[in-house]
Amino acid sequence: MRVKYDYAIVGNSAAAINACDAIRAEDERGTIALFSEERYRCYSRPLISYLVAGEIEAKGMYYRASNYYQKTKVGFFPGSRVASVDPDRHLLVTADGTKVRWRKLLLATGFRPFIPPVEGLEEVDFLTFVSWDDAKRMMKLTSKPFKALVVGGGLIGMKAAEALRARGGKVVVVERMERVLPMALDEVASDMVATRCREAGIEVVTGQSVTRVTSGGGHRGTACLEDGSEVAFDLLVMAVGVRPRDELAEEAGLECRDGITVDGFQRTSHPDVYAAGDAARAYDLVRGEPALNALWPVAALQGKYAGLNMAGREIPYPGGNSMNSVEFFGLPVLSAGVVNPPDGSYEVVVRRGGEDDYRKVVLQGDVLVGMLVAGRIERAGILTSLIQEKANVRRVKNFLLEEGFGHIHFPRSVRVERITEAAAGLSRTVRERAKGR
Repeated sequence: MRVKYDYAIVGNSAAAINACDAIRAEDERGTIALFSEERYRCYSRPLISYLVAGEIEAKGMYYRASNYYQKTKVGFFPGSRVASVDPDRHLLVTADGTKVRWRKLLLATGFRPFIPPVEGLEEVDFLTFVSWDDAKRMMKLTSKPFKALVVGGGLIGMKAAEALRARGGKVVVVERMERVLPMALDEVASDMVATRCREAGIEVVTGQSVTRVTSGGGHRGTACLEDGSEVAFDLLVMAVGVRPRDELAEEAGLECRDGITVDGFQRTSHPDVYAAGDAARAYDLVRGEPALNALWPVAALQGKYAGLNMAGREIPYPGGNSMNSVEFFGLPVLSAGVVNPPDGSYEVVVRRGGEDDYRKVVLQGDVLVGMLVAGRIERAGILTSLIQEKANVRRVKNFLLEEGFGHIHFPRSVRVERITEAAAGLSRTVRERAKGR
């Protein structure tokens, strides 16, 4: 292994790969080393539920072609865990003792599952649901009839439940909050998802926590809930939540506050160390302050700007926002920004069409700061772009929830401005591609 690189990257998911692309767009000759704990080449984590459900094959999991690292001239080191980082000495050490020096470093370490303290849990061979290896274990254990208990009704837990149901299992979801997907959706949309899941044969229990688990040997056991009821299972999935993997940064003396602190250029408290993705607290457009956004598109965008700045461009990260786009048993749901306003300073507008048609927008003054669409989501893209742009929607406020809402509802001067901006962006893209970027 080369012992010195211009750029070292810890991680191998959306933030890391987009950082590699951005670095290469600016620096064709600089040496890059990428260290990954897993042995897979880069793959799309959001697709693991579709792999388990049988909707895609293994080859559909990959995020880049098999020759990506070679073509991009990236030194790829799979199965190589970085054990420590010394920012002042510009040094990292892998678990096998290899010492590597670097000029610029990116920490794209992602998240880890949060496992709450539950009596008896350590006696059960439970699963999590955040990696390809988790998916493989789940598929192996569900080749014959089974009963599954999923603890946690967030995005990860509900997608795990959907995948397990697709494999023919009897599935129970237990969520301690009063509704599923409490962070991503509001009460109405949560009820729509829960109803669709129940219709598909999933038992959804809300307002309950698992207080104790009794092992039945291996993966089997029985869970006791707060109300005293019991749920027997052949397979237990813990999907309560995730936490940023900031321990490497913290041990290196970098500033961390429930995630790695970064500035507007994705730099950490050390000028030559950057962070991006699920472990980084970066600028959130809607909140107007740094926040954790453990979402694939946000990680990709942060990685891009981290890479550009590592290569010397000095371009500020424009900010992202919490956007979720998922589907449960044929019911698509899209949310972005503020979905559950924290106080009465927000204006909320709701439109309910049929049983599977729900739309909601949240405004602060004349600025659109949140949206939620369930069922018919065809025209929702323009709403997310308005949130991202912090656009003043005073003149179109009455049309935001119309099925055919689009640029036609804006005044002519605004339409021309938006079309001109889009054309300029397309022109820049064409020029960059012509330059081989």
